[in-house]
Amino acid sequence: MKRSLFTGALFAMAGFLPTAQVAAQEQIPTASASWTGLYAGVHFGYAAGHSDLFIDTGGPLFNLVVDPSGLIGGVQLGFNQQMDTNLVIGVEADLSHNGVAGMAAIPAVSALMETNMEWSGSARARAGYAFDNTMAYVTGGVAAANYTVDFYSIPTAISATIHNQTHIGWTAGAGVEHAFADQWTARVEYRYSDFGEYTLSGVGGLFPDGNVSLNTHDVRFGLNYRF
Repeated sequence: MKRSLFTGALFAMAGFLPTAQVAAQEQIPTASASWTGLYAGVHFGYAAGHSDLFIDTGGPLFNLVVDPSGLIGGVQLGFNQQMDTNLVIGVEADLSHNGVAGMAAIPAVSALMETNMEWSGSARARAGYAFDNTMAYVTGGVAAANYTVDFYSIPTAISATIHNQTHIGWTAGAGVEHAFADQWTARVEYRYSDFGEYTLSGVGGLFPDGNVSLNTHDVRFGLNYRF
């Protein structure tokens, strides 16, 4: 009788142990992806801008609106630090070559104004929250862009660059980044940038006075390699 009870207890324990092991394994949380480290990558996208030009010709005053737009593309380098709370903080710098241009007419003097944002860049802080392999983040910092304004007179065939300057301003935005492989991430990001208002330089006394402002809305797609 005792032997039967002992044998039954062994069989019961044999059945219970695998079940307990499976339950214990199920209770162990899976490790989340770490966002900590250095990364570098490329980006491309589209920028739509708005530029106000005020021009004093010594006679009529002109207030022109130009909406430059076009493709952008470049590189970025950054570093992330993931905290125990899944908060991710970091810094990033980027540099873009742009095809962002616009044109406006001055009918009263039969002339054209053409604007170009040839390059832009920024140095920003980033803060986000990691949901395992996906991170939502906000970003903001200092932005710079080279902006030129060219004047073309149709009747006289006069052309002159009346503004060629690096504008310094600020940028802010938000994005979502996803780690689709051990060392690779992809992201989409929106940014608004305000590059401030600057005085038109003028050429040879072409215009006595004037100023120009620039801001842009960007949508960027990026690919990063994590070291």
